[in-house]
Amino acid sequence: MIKTVTKTKSAVLFILLTLLTLFIAGCSKEAPEVEAVDLAPAPNLFEEPIQPNPLAIAAEDVVITVEGEDITHGDIMQAVQMRMMQLSRQVPPQQLSQLYPQVYQEMSEMLVANILLTKAAEKSSLAVSDEEIAAEIAKIEANAPEGKTLQDMLTENEIDLNEWKDGLRSQILVGKLVEEQTATVEEATAVEAADFYQENIDSFKVPETVAASHILMAFTPEDTDATKAKKKQDLAGLHAQILAGGNFEELAAEHSDCPSSQRGGNLGTFGRGQMVPEFEEAAFGMATGDISDIVETQFGYHLIKVTDHQAEGVKSLGEVKEQLQAYLTAQKKQEALIAYIEELKEKADVTMHRPDFDAAAE
Repeated sequence: MIKTVTKTKSAVLFILLTLLTLFIAGCSKEAPEVEAVDLAPAPNLFEEPIQPNPLAIAAEDVVITVEGEDITHGDIMQAVQMRMMQLSRQVPPQQLSQLYPQVYQEMSEMLVANILLTKAAEKSSLAVSDEEIAAEIAKIEANAPEGKTLQDMLTENEIDLNEWKDGLRSQILVGKLVEEQTATVEEATAVEAADFYQENIDSFKVPETVAASHILMAFTPEDTDATKAKKKQDLAGLHAQILAGGNFEELAAEHSDCPSSQRGGNLGTFGRGQMVPEFEEAAFGMATGDISDIVETQFGYHLIKVTDHQAEGVKSLGEVKEQLQAYLTAQKKQEALIAYIEELKEKADVTMHRPDFDAAAE
């Protein structure tokens, strides 16, 4: 049952962003040909979609109450920030801000589902042992930044260890419930994978890419023709050393003006349109292992080393079949989980609050 009321209330809520982990990170995009699996509940969870106005809604304003537990605007914004950070690696900056209303709505729905699943898990016969907690903590500590302990990280974020353990226990419990509710889902077959491949063949096209390193003698506003000539001469000297057997990466680390010098000049892999024209023309005209002549761009003089050059093509079904089967199986589990969340929602008391905008503005 979903009710709508007009109400402003301050509340503090410790929310486990379990679904943000299970739904987004757990089904992240691992290859360009397969879209990310979005396990957010189905759209239109609320009868009247939220239209957030950050200038009018205070962080402590209660936006939704689920079975007596309040979700504030601040709770939603915390989830929004995490999601936007993930999207920033996939979406151009100019488009990212346009996604804000959609992401706000999705994170609102996700936090509602999180509470519903947590309560369902707590009512179930499922349990989490101290050994399971210890195993998860060991994994986290093994991946902690060098010189940092779990306690250090919790202290820095002003998080109580016992509260954090309770949250971890809840996350593991919800994970078990999700596994239980999707355990009977049949895995996708090779035939289903082949059908999907044929229906989405354009998604499996692979663009031409180059992996390259470079040594940069950077231009500065103070450079004269004479100083530029000196830089070009110095780079020519490095070029001669490399052709005589010198180590490109070591020379890049020692002489390059680019931050990539810390990685031996490594620029990673890139496609067409990602580098300035002069650099791109040179790099894409080279074979793996080639060293360029001196290339001039607006940034300075470059020596380029191509470490990999992949031609444009289409991945074969054999290359992606296993990944596709895993993806399609995840979709089936997604549908089963969404159906289960919808069942929980139908039985739950979910109240959406419309904040007092006039009071907030004052």
